[in-house]
Amino acid sequence: MRKTLIRATTATAALAIAGSAGLAQAQDQDFSDVEVPSTIRVIVAYSAGGSSDALARVTLPYVEQAIEDLSGQSTNAVVVNLPGAGGEIGWTSLANADADGSTIGIINLPAVPIVEAARDAGYAPWLETLEPIGVNVIDPNIVRLGQDTEYDSLSEAIQAAIDEPGSVTVGADGPLSDDHLAMYALEQESGATFSFIPYPGGSPANQAFRSGEVEIGIGNVFDYLQTEESVADAAILWGSEYSMAEGVPPAGEHLGMDVGELGSTRGFAAPTGMPEDLMNLYRAAFEDAFNNEDYQAEARERNITMVDPRIGDAFGDVMENQQNLVSDLLEYFEEGGYLGDE
Repeated sequence: MRKTLIRATTATAALAIAGSAGLAQAQDQDFSDVEVPSTIRVIVAYSAGGSSDALARVTLPYVEQAIEDLSGQSTNAVVVNLPGAGGEIGWTSLANADADGSTIGIINLPAVPIVEAARDAGYAPWLETLEPIGVNVIDPNIVRLGQDTEYDSLSEAIQAAIDEPGSVTVGADGPLSDDHLAMYALEQESGATFSFIPYPGGSPANQAFRSGEVEIGIGNVFDYLQTEESVADAAILWGSEYSMAEGVPPAGEHLGMDVGELGSTRGFAAPTGMPEDLMNLYRAAFEDAFNNEDYQAEARERNITMVDPRIGDAFGDVMENQQNLVSDLLEYFEEGGYLGDE
């Protein structure tokens, strides 16, 4: 089971990194007659201050400018944080919003299909209710040991969770998140059993880690960089060192555990049914924003883990890949009692 998950997650990462499919036809289109909403609500299904929230707030000013450049019309994009239920509240609001371009949002993979399959999610079936705009972020998981624990290393903490199941606390965004999944992958590989404490987003999970409320934190590269001063030991769940987390060794090298390449993909989507000309404008605007050198520089300063953009149907391919793999992912949550309880 675990090896199937590793191949699946790595395949998704490869899709996201492969590069932009481009929108040459849309870029050549005259958008001057497209009716652009004066305000665009951008739903983030997690708390303010987390990695998804940061992505939205850094990206949207450049999207606003691109929309104006392409259409001659100005708009105001406003972030709306709707955390809760593992992201379901925000994604349900997005999927059920009017498809007139006034609401778009960030969808987080693999969390969206995991939450849908785990219970009767209000946005199901997600591949029919959500339409892809574009993606340019994949953020690998990093497991972190806090400085104020009794353990000298991650290996020692993991061994304690093997010797005395449930004795080591792990905090992360969750439940039913990529971070939660990463914890189960570590358990599967090591034979450890952790006490999982879920938080409604990366920001509160990071605060709990900083304060010593949990001994181990699992998040993404963004979260590691936000909490680096509180980290005693860390390993990245990736095949090699990652450029934005220099000095953090891969789990295979540091812990002797090959858990594959695990992480979070964050992209922008809209309720299905948006007028085609407006969707083409949004896709073109996001592609322009993602490729803007000023945006890329600002995003790097904010520790946003960018990859080559995939726009429209190319992002749709990533979404479909996640859906095809969801049955392999779900088994990790069964024993924890996170399926079918809502």
